[in-house]
Parts: sequence; structure tokens; C-alpha cells
Amino acid sequence: MAKTKATKQTGASAHKAPAGNGQVKEKLTNKAEAIRRALAKLGKKATPAEIQDFIKTNFGIEMATTVISVYKSKLNKTKGKPGRKPKAVQVTAETASLPPEGGVTFRDLRALKEITNRLGPARMRELVELMTD
Repeated sequence: MAKTKATKQTGASAHKAPAGNGQVKEKLTNKAEAIRRALAKLGKKATPAEIQDFIKTNFGIEMATTVISVYKSKLNKTKGKPGRKPKAVQVTAETASLPPEGGVTFRDLRALKEITNRLGPARMRELVELMTD
């Protein structure tokens, strides 16, 4: 005789507990949504046992308090945490290289160094003397 697998039923479709008048008020597709709605109705400080009773009577879902605890802690961790803070506006290379009024930048000094290497120190002195006269 072949063994048959036992089917495990979970979620809202597995349990249909009556809510007072013999009918489930609402049918949900997942447990997390049931816990979200229970927390919205009962408040953040509701105990897992209170949430368990609320979910059982309103949605017809049976859940262990440990499962409720895990979902509740995950929902509280993600709720209300801001994302990364925006980075400060970075200074671009062009604005960083702008000299203060009448100042000299490193770019200017590098250009002078290159000219000095090409002309030689003696010719550079002559050029500077011509510029200052």
C-alpha cells in the first residue's frame, strides 16, 4: 500500500473559526497582514496572546504566540527607521580649484613648474622679470 503525504494547511484558507455569530469577519491571504491589522487595532503594546485572540476571532487564523512575536518584532524594526541621510554636496574639482581673490591655485603652480622644466631656471627668471616690469 502506498504512503500518502499528509497535507499541511496554513494561512487563512486552512482555518475558519467562527467570530461570535459563526462567520469569519474577513479572510486574509497572509499572516503578516493579520498581525499588521491586529497591531493597528490593539496598539503597539499588545501582547502576543491578545493578538492571537484577535486574529482567531476576526480572521479565523490560528497562530502560535512565538510566530506572532517574530512577526511583531520584524514589523517594529522596519517601521519608522529613516533611510540613509543624504550626503553633503560634494565640492567639484572646478570649484575647489578656484583661487581666492588674488590667490594662486595648485594648478597654477603645476603649470609654472612645467614651464620652468621646459625653459630652464635662467630663462624662467628672464620671463618673470619681463612680466613684472
